Amino acid sequence: MLNVVLIEDEKDLNELICLHLREEGMSVQSFLDMPDLEKILQGERVDVLIIDRNLPSGDSIKSIQRLRTFGYEESVIFLTAKSKQEEVYEGFEHGCDDYLCKPFEMRELLLRLKAMMRRKLKDRLQYGDCVLLLGERECLYEGKSIVLSTLEFELLRCFFENKNETLSRQFLSESVWKNDTTSDKSINIAIKRLKQKFPFLKDKILAIRGLGYRLC
Repeated sequence: MLNVVLIEDEKDLNELICLHLREEGMSVQSFLDMPDLEKILQGERVDVLIIDRNLPSGDSIKSIQRLRTFGYEESVIFLTAKSKQEEVYEGFEHGCDDYLCKPFEMRELLLRLKAMMRRKLKDRLQYGDCVLLLGERECLYEGKSIVLSTLEFELLRCFFENKNETLSRQFLSESVWKNDTTSDKSINIAIKRLKQKFPFLKDKILAIRGLGYRLC
């Protein structure tokens, strides 16, 4: 599910966008003006921020520029009546990923969002509430960042990429440890520690006698 934050001060347009996004299965938080944006974005995972440049509190471009300076990397779409070429350039130069001029067709906004979703799905692996962001090499569990060692990240990645398949110890050794001589004891300990860090995996990663492990 795509998590969207919408900031649009035209109430009717705001409600219309929310309606269409939710009909497409997206989760939406909406506001009519710039709230404490940094607090919202830090509080939970936000995949796309859709924001009007012309808000009652002013041009939001400075806020986006500040977010990018602080390391916010998720997608930003400007919705705006500022349609001059220089204004479009300015939007991209200060941190937006897409720029949609008013008036616009709702279908176009939805298609742009779906294109973003396809790109994001290529860069992530998910199992239940656990998400691996491959590009950032980050793990999110229930929306919160979890610190993993390189070994733990690669072990989770290996299981997530091969759900419901029995993985031999040799396969795990070659894929995670990058050699074919890792002892069974080292693999067992690594999986045990992974289950301790993620208790929901305790009954999901099964030892298959004589064969290896399987994520069910």
